Amino acid sequence: SYHSISNGEIWSLPTMRNMGKLIENEEVSKVARIILVLQMLMCIVVGMMIEYMGGAMSKLSSLGSSIGFESSHQKKSNMSVQMLHAFDQPSVSKRNIIEEIVPDSLKPQCDLEFLQFNVTKSMLKKSRPVIGNSQRLHIFLKKLHSKQCTSVLFMGGSVTAGHNSRGRLNASFPKFFMDWLNERYPCENADRTRGSHLTKRTQQNNAQTHFVSWSQISQIETLDLVIMEFNVNDSFIDKMPHAMEDKGPEGSTKDYISVWYNEILLRRLLLMRKPDPVAIVTFNADYIGRTWAPKSIGDPEKYRKTLFRRNQEPLKFWLSSLYEIPMFSASVWMLPLAGKKGADWQFNKTNPYSSINFHADRCCHPHREGHLILSLVLVYCLVQEEKNLLSFHREDTLDVEQDFTANPDPTLRDPIYLSEDEEALYVRHDSNSKLIDFTDPSAEKEWNKHVVQNDGWTWFADNREKDKFGLIANNVTGGQHISLEVTGGKLGLVELSYVISYENFGVALSWVDDSRDGGTHRPKCKNEIWEREGLIRLGGVEYLFGSWDEKASVPMVTILKNRVEEGGKGYLHICLTPHSTHRQGNENKFKLLGVRLY
Repeated sequence: SYHSISNGEIWSLPTMRNMGKLIENEEVSKVARIILVLQMLMCIVVGMMIEYMGGAMSKLSSLGSSIGFESSHQKKSNMSVQMLHAFDQPSVSKRNIIEEIVPDSLKPQCDLEFLQFNVTKSMLKKSRPVIGNSQRLHIFLKKLHSKQCTSVLFMGGSVTAGHNSRGRLNASFPKFFMDWLNERYPCENADRTRGSHLTKRTQQNNAQTHFVSWSQISQIETLDLVIMEFNVNDSFIDKMPHAMEDKGPEGSTKDYISVWYNEILLRRLLLMRKPDPVAIVTFNADYIGRTWAPKSIGDPEKYRKTLFRRNQEPLKFWLSSLYEIPMFSASVWMLPLAGKKGADWQFNKTNPYSSINFHADRCCHPHREGHLILSLVLVYCLVQEEKNLLSFHREDTLDVEQDFTANPDPTLRDPIYLSEDEEALYVRHDSNSKLIDFTDPSAEKEWNKHVVQNDGWTWFADNREKDKFGLIANNVTGGQHISLEVTGGKLGLVELSYVISYENFGVALSWVDDSRDGGTHRPKCKNEIWEREGLIRLGGVEYLFGSWDEKASVPMVTILKNRVEEGGKGYLHICLTPHSTHRQGNENKFKLLGVRLY
């Protein structure tokens, strides 16, 4: 009977019958029978109480469900439903994140009204798609902890420059990030006075032009962190004239061209010592919005036939993974968030996450509020890496996991896309090249040494922000001519970089000879060019097309068929041809960015 009661069989008929038989048994003493009767009564009373309490609990449970309380059993049964609808619940407030990672002095400019939408911790956790090897980042963080003043180089295009952000550089993510760095990690000069972490910038805007104008980076004396932001601009690189072998069918695609130039930059940065190994981060800050637009305002048929819809993030992910470069990304979660309810919703102003609310124009270029979000991504990822550093134990890793590229004698993996000749020329011995750079605001005196004749070309910055310099000719009648004295490099190659745009840009001619004034080719500068594009070379003169149909202004690089032998002297001529009525715009401009000989 005790066994039956202990197993929950208080009200079972077999239990009660067994107890009744014991009571009727004459061999059982009177005292024992009295005890059994009392036990039987106790079982009945206890059973009634349990039934009453069970009914009461059932009613209480029903009442609890109606007012928002659940039993543990109900919680388990409803857990999957709760998980499915978790995104409908109020998320972590913007204030919580700002309180955690932003110093008090900067919180006013990060107030609720200045963020485009509620940036949650779950969003920011997605901002590190490639962890990579953090050894170099740890070196940088240790410098910050020791109050050492550092230099941060931002390699990027118009997004990095804050184009269309209502305040440009003062409203861009590099400005916010550097303000944060100086407030969170105050540094000291050699004399123990308050110092500051310094921002370094180039005048280039994609992987190809940074490759061409590498001297702007190599000449920086000290450098601790490099943030590479090419996710938008690399999709506009159209040609790869620097390849030293036939790359096959894939070599003509924008995606291949992008990874080829980016691999060179990564390998150069990994070998660089300024004076320590430089921490490197690839940062995917933005995406091209119009490639995702619905049919009512865009061309979805055109862009769905491209591999990544002009988005370079998968390519950056691929390279960063193989080279173990940490990747921080805003676009990795912002792009899916914007379009998760369809293309129409992605371009609806009532959607706070929409592309048109994030972008200031049809291409890209975040508003000031968007740049604050980009800053939060950088800050969050660096703070998380700092937490990893503080909890790091050497025994957590194997020897093979160390960063061999940071050793005194660095070891790099074999190139993925570069031939042996390309590796030797562009990575290991690039200092042999000579650059005449018209984009550097401080280089006028240096490049002027090469000018032997100038008729109508002017050096200035023609953009609204007055920071994109170049040598410019602009005249509808054409004929403007410039002659540069050049010395041949090891391979005898002559490379020109210039701007192409969709309106107001024309066609220039270029050739190399031994005359200072252009010789017999110069009269051709007055001939109108009807061709719209292509690689055209007639009678030793090459056509440089400054216009194209894409609604963007980007650099173009070409290598001339004309050669200048190693150590030899020659004169490089460039002239503007007359305006043609079949080109967009009423102006006739050509903007030269640089000349490189190698």
